Amino acid sequence: MYINENPKKQFIKSWSSKLLKILHINLTVDKDINTILSKNNYLIVSNHISWIDIFLINSIYPVTFLSKASVANWPLIGKLTKSANTIFINREKLSDLKNTSDQIEFFLEKKGSVYFFPEGTATDGSSLLPFKSNLFQTAINTNKDILPICIKYTNQNKFTAAPSYCGDMSLFKSLLNLIKLKNINANLTILPNIKYKQSRKDLAKSAYIKINQALN
Repeated sequence: MYINENPKKQFIKSWSSKLLKILHINLTVDKDINTILSKNNYLIVSNHISWIDIFLINSIYPVTFLSKASVANWPLIGKLTKSANTIFINREKLSDLKNTSDQIEFFLEKKGSVYFFPEGTATDGSSLLPFKSNLFQTAINTNKDILPICIKYTNQNKFTAAPSYCGDMSLFKSLLNLIKLKNINANLTILPNIKYKQSRKDLAKSAYIKINQALN
């Protein structure tokens, strides 16, 4: 028996929208993501630039995210991510992979779409790192297609790395960068879904090619 999550999803959607508004981030999506995600569950993948990435899609249609374990301890952001059915993973422990895969498969089969970043770490948004293929196996195991998404941040129609949270940057520095540069545009490009009937390495390669083409 599962609790009706509609009120919870409305709450997640509301505070995600408020956070983007506070940070002066304007979101543009090229397709109706509500309709797409309400019809089918997907393993969603995208490039990864910032901790803000999570709140972009959640401001429209809340989904379960895969996030590094350390985020759970962040002030405020940690509480928000924990309240959103986030699956936390310690990437330094290989033993976590099986448990994480099981959780992803459970959510895909019983609750909804799951979103993860196959680069495994954030970048400044100007290029794409190689995709790790392990978790693509969950799509094969659950017969769910891959939905690739490309994220771009711009300011005055030009690329900006201001939202980036990568390398040794602190959360405070990341917030400061966002506050200093107002009216950032976050652009989500929803790419054609990829059928699950491939090997995990082929799925990762196909998703990488689609997102890389949209990024450049």
